[in-house]
Amino acid sequence: MNVISEQIGHILIIRSKGNLKDLKRFAEEQLSKKKYIRTVLLQTNKVSNEERVPSLRYFMGEKKFDTIHREYGCKFYLNPAKVFFSPRLSFERQRIASKVQENEKIINFFSGVGPFSICIARKKPSSVIHSIELNPVAYQYMIKNIEANKCKNNVIPYLGDAFEIVKKQFINYADRIILPLPMLADRALSLAIKALSDEKGTIHWQISGYIGKKENKNDIEKIAKERLEKVVRENSLTNKISIQFTRKIRSLSPNIAHIAVDLTVN
Repeated sequence: MNVISEQIGHILIIRSKGNLKDLKRFAEEQLSKKKYIRTVLLQTNKVSNEERVPSLRYFMGEKKFDTIHREYGCKFYLNPAKVFFSPRLSFERQRIASKVQENEKIINFFSGVGPFSICIARKKPSSVIHSIELNPVAYQYMIKNIEANKCKNNVIPYLGDAFEIVKKQFINYADRIILPLPMLADRALSLAIKALSDEKGTIHWQISGYIGKKENKNDIEKIAKERLEKVVRENSLTNKISIQFTRKIRSLSPNIAHIAVDLTVN
């Protein structure tokens, strides 16, 4: 039985194309073997909207959906049935945080409950991260998480559309920008460049792309290069944009990869 699962706090989220009997057996085994798992939710659809609200329903165990997820010394309050959060991005959060230099000004376009922003703030307290979120439920959790992780001095939360907020407040401002939403990756990139100070700096661009069954690093690099060329062409961008790094973050489906791309703009 091919069951995909991920754990967020005390909650196990499962998805599978298998039959219901197999899913029930798997969930019962996990609840029995792993005492720290107390609730099982079933993912019935992909995350597909701009507010990134997942399609989850109660499956087994306690009917307690608010949880605390801990990673790398940070803790995040959330309800995974109401907001997007993926523990499979934990390494990527730490990877980006490790790149940040002292006193950087950073914009996070799509912040969710705040994990990227908070991980950076904890690792680089001298940085300032402007953390924008459209989903009001996720925004409230982000405020709680900023307080819980003692980041009130350097993570500034905003509720609203990142495109409108950045256009009004942050043109020619940032040293580094985070774009952690593949479904809006292409649209966001040209504005992110304008938000960089003198249109120079680093952009962490997350995209999705089709990969073959025998994937290799060249596939990932090719997807990133072709997507960047497409965005440059469609937006008539004249900036010098270089790809510094690519990696597959995770699989979104059997042939679709979630890809991290580090861009340098000069």
